[in-house]
Amino acid sequence: MTLRLEPLPPGLAVPIAAMHRVCLPDEPWDAAAFARILALSGVFGYLACPGAEPAGFILARDLGAEAEVLTFGVLPEARRRGIGRALIEAVVGETRRRGVASIVLEVAADNGAARRLYAGCGFLQVGRRPRYYRRAGTAVDALILRRGIASEADRP
Repeated sequence: MTLRLEPLPPGLAVPIAAMHRVCLPDEPWDAAAFARILALSGVFGYLACPGAEPAGFILARDLGAEAEVLTFGVLPEARRRGIGRALIEAVVGETRRRGVASIVLEVAADNGAARRLYAGCGFLQVGRRPRYYRRAGTAVDALILRRGIASEADRP
């Protein structure tokens, strides 16, 4: 599979919201939310295109000393093909170029697949937000994960 990673161009609030709704049906963000986020200072992201159409996206924000992954998704039919890892590594590369010291993100405690992906990409749990995510009458903890970047600056 040839995978193209493209920097997120401006004006994609509607298509990203549509992809987000498919990837994260329990917690979809609408186009207005994406438009507000995309207008924030320091926001960057990537689309993953294994073919003509995007199959995944990641959105992050450079906060200075740290970057935060705001949202991330791979379409269900494209999962387990390395797209998620490629998107995470694209953000790692961009934060390294920017001289950012670490990346932080949140993941639902019950999302085993995402937790395995993040662990495989070097993220470690540094905190927990009890009952952060709401799903069909239940609450799920958010795990706060972090990956250091600055210490990797000398890697080839």
